[in-house]
Amino acid sequence: MQTKKVLTLMHVMAAILLIVGLFPQLLLGQANVAAAKSWDLYSEKIMSKDTTNKTLELEIQGVIKLAENYKVTQKIEGENIEKSLRDVRVGAENITVKVNHKGEITKIFIDGPTPVKNMRVGIMTTGFASIDHEKIELSSPTGLKIVDKITNEAFEIGENEKITFTPDSHAVTVKKQDGTEIYTTSNRLYVSTVEGSKIKVDSITRAVKDPSYRGFFEITATLTGDKLKLINEVDFEEYLYQVVPSEMPASFGLNALKSQAVAARTYAVGDYLADRFAKGGYFVLDSVMSQVYNNSSENTLTTQAVQETKGVIMYSNGGSLVDARYYSTSGGFGASKHQVWADADGTFPGQEVPYLVAKSHTFDPNDTSEMLEIDTSNEQEIREFYKTLSYRGYDDTSAYFRWKVSFSNEELANTINNNIKARYAADPNFILTQNESGEFVSLPIPDEGIGEFNNMYVVKRGDGGNIMELVIEGSTGTYKIVKEYNIRFTIRPSATYTLGGPVTLHRATGGSSGYSATPLTNYTILPSAFFSFEIDEESGVTFFGGGNGHGVGMSQYGASQLGLEGWTFDQILTAYYSNMTLTDVSVIGGSGEK
Repeated sequence: MQTKKVLTLMHVMAAILLIVGLFPQLLLGQANVAAAKSWDLYSEKIMSKDTTNKTLELEIQGVIKLAENYKVTQKIEGENIEKSLRDVRVGAENITVKVNHKGEITKIFIDGPTPVKNMRVGIMTTGFASIDHEKIELSSPTGLKIVDKITNEAFEIGENEKITFTPDSHAVTVKKQDGTEIYTTSNRLYVSTVEGSKIKVDSITRAVKDPSYRGFFEITATLTGDKLKLINEVDFEEYLYQVVPSEMPASFGLNALKSQAVAARTYAVGDYLADRFAKGGYFVLDSVMSQVYNNSSENTLTTQAVQETKGVIMYSNGGSLVDARYYSTSGGFGASKHQVWADADGTFPGQEVPYLVAKSHTFDPNDTSEMLEIDTSNEQEIREFYKTLSYRGYDDTSAYFRWKVSFSNEELANTINNNIKARYAADPNFILTQNESGEFVSLPIPDEGIGEFNNMYVVKRGDGGNIMELVIEGSTGTYKIVKEYNIRFTIRPSATYTLGGPVTLHRATGGSSGYSATPLTNYTILPSAFFSFEIDEESGVTFFGGGNGHGVGMSQYGASQLGLEGWTFDQILTAYYSNMTLTDVSVIGGSGEK
């Protein structure tokens, strides 16, 4: 028994010595394995970017968190330059990321400039109501191909066969028209067709009824898992084929259409660089929140305008991309951007943009070679300006050159009361209530709104005459409405809000002797903030105004009139964007600088 115990102990000690002797080698071996797998490199397309939660979504690897001390570098002219997450573009395919053993991105390498090659467009539902779709139906006259790149699954769909995509608890289910299920996946699905053909989205309607799109589609489940997201990736210039006709009719003439193409291209690049929708994985929406896309059919002249200005964008003399705002009609003066919109930090008025400042677009009746100048801060002078229909200007062929609309006191109170609370909820820092000290502060609006209408007056106008601050006195208090958008959406000339009979918006072209243009009934908002008004205690309030839209940048009707008079597109753009220069979109690199 003793001998066996000794032998057993000796065996145990020998085994321990052997293990101890090999331990450093075992550790080294483990270290080598760990070293071999401590990081991975992925060169994949960037699908989305969340700057708040610090994540990137790669096409195959999915969402990956950024490490605390991640680095971004970009190779420019053979030199690696330190950059930031802002330079990492959604849709970019020239990016490699290094992922550590924790599954976090530690390094992001951008190989050369990221070209502005394609646009990624978030397609909204019917009426541009939402980006989230209950279902998506697609078809194509040449058939469809559906691909899941992660599993390498692919499905061919026949000519004109309608396919339905529905959400299924964070997954996407694909069915044929007869209800037969083809596929269900939580991965992104790509839908394409034969080159040169278009894909029809049967589940939404636009002005063109059943809109068809160039490029291809990506379909994913939303974060909530109960809706779908539809993104159209399309060649940048072909994107404009479907923007320009949606923003300007062919009847406006080739020169104006070229101006619109350059403005739209510049605006699109601005949205691309702004990263507004990077978290959603697209650059722009297809609505007025960006530029209206594929709401009107392509036509030969608008496509020609895009092709003949291919790649042309505007830069300011300060060397930055022009903020290419545009609108429908000027009533005789344009507005300064900083007096229409607040800055990103909420400051209003904002910082002046030198090329987006108020200008006269009205000819001086005493010398038509000169532009009319008036004191736009003088209420009597500006009231007479908008009551005078005989003026001529860049936009005088537009039916919105002059307009007027009347409300009874009760109708005016009703439309204000039906809208002021919604405007306060949307923009509480600019819908203000006068307190006991006489100061205007942000306070919740009473349930009854302003109550009865008592009085109204302008506190502040912009340099072009647009109202910036409007005070309304009611039976519940005194309120100040700040910014043109809030003003136009508080006083809405529609029976929906006035709760009375039809509300008529009378209109006139320039040089008229009366409001002879076709009147509009129950127009949804005030056409512009370029207006004055007259108050009669008995009959109510009549508004006299001019123009349609915010008034900043290029007037589309003005561009049309100038173009038809022989102005070239660069002359038209110079008239609206002071001291701009034309350059090519290829100057845009990873940072958006020339």
